[in-house]
Amino acid sequence: MKRMKIYKEMPSLLSKAFWGTLSEEEKRVLQQWREECPENERLYESVMNAEYIVQKSQEVARINIVNGYMNVLQKRKRNARVRRIRRIVSIAAGVVLPLLAVVLWYGTRGKTGNVPEQVASVIRHGGIKAELVLADGTTRILSSEVTDSLLVQQGANIVVQNQGVSYRENSSVVEEHYNTLRVPRGGEYSITLSDGTVVYLNSESELRYPVKFVGEDRRVYLSGEAYFDVTQDKAHPFIVDVKNSTVRVLGTSFDVRAYADENEVLTTLVQGSVRFSAGNKSVILKPGEQAVLDKSGRVENRKVDTYLYTAWKEGFFVFEDEGLEDILSRLSRWYDVDVFYGSEKVKEYHFTGHMEKYENIEVILNAISKMVGVHFTIKDRTVVVTQ
Repeated sequence: MKRMKIYKEMPSLLSKAFWGTLSEEEKRVLQQWREECPENERLYESVMNAEYIVQKSQEVARINIVNGYMNVLQKRKRNARVRRIRRIVSIAAGVVLPLLAVVLWYGTRGKTGNVPEQVASVIRHGGIKAELVLADGTTRILSSEVTDSLLVQQGANIVVQNQGVSYRENSSVVEEHYNTLRVPRGGEYSITLSDGTVVYLNSESELRYPVKFVGEDRRVYLSGEAYFDVTQDKAHPFIVDVKNSTVRVLGTSFDVRAYADENEVLTTLVQGSVRFSAGNKSVILKPGEQAVLDKSGRVENRKVDTYLYTAWKEGFFVFEDEGLEDILSRLSRWYDVDVFYGSEKVKEYHFTGHMEKYENIEVILNAISKMVGVHFTIKDRTVVVTQ
């Protein structure tokens, strides 16, 4: 078994080992990992010690158990190469943080890190907000403070509540009128379409949709990212047009990510069945699969952990061995900041973590700083990243 595969499985295997639910094959894999180097064995002994985990998680922020472990290693091997230290940090981050998330998530709520104070005072997390553009050009600003409002439009009544907007048909209109829902950086919003389909829009996203669906299909247009929970209607397939591709469904739940500044369009299926098409290429997805359209037009079908791509809807950031540039791109949309890199090299660093979207950004940046070995400073609304 390849080393990287073993490392990737460690969070799950150590969690199972902690609860005594390992299969025989998993025991063999875990034992192989433990025997690879003394650091692995020491880490195993630490995370199997419940009292140790509780003590460390209560003393510091939830990522600092890794930092404490690294300090021990550095004292013992002060002449170790930076590359080796970073490798161990990567392993420890991938192992300990998910384990604590499962076993001791409650242990460190409310703690703060060591990111400079100006971070918290300048950067706030996002919230419920959007802009609704009606077919006649009228614009309405929506937020959590705008509650229980009613807008009357040809074809539907629009009900605005604190968590989202919903459409209710009120006539037999046969002509389609399109509205647009725009969610800015630092925002999120949900909409219930006239057929009952619920769409959750992530930051910096836009959905164009008919007030009332008319015709043989139900077609909407997306840029950015959205999670769809589609009402089943076999006679009228639901179609999402997105960045030179389409997603065709009957009744299903899936996530589509298609930001203009990203090189890939991702469609991740949670349940049901969808057909993803781009040009003359198409794939049919099963639950737990993802269609990937790259900038060259190539379409790939791969198996994924859907939670990694849908956790944002549940209020979490989840990163699994993800590149720092991609991570900070996602954070920049939610916290409405720009990112400047003092070194191109830091973009290639990887991080694993599970954190609440409504945490102060200092908690997330502190976790990344401790585990990856980078430094963050804030200038106005720009995050500067250096080694």
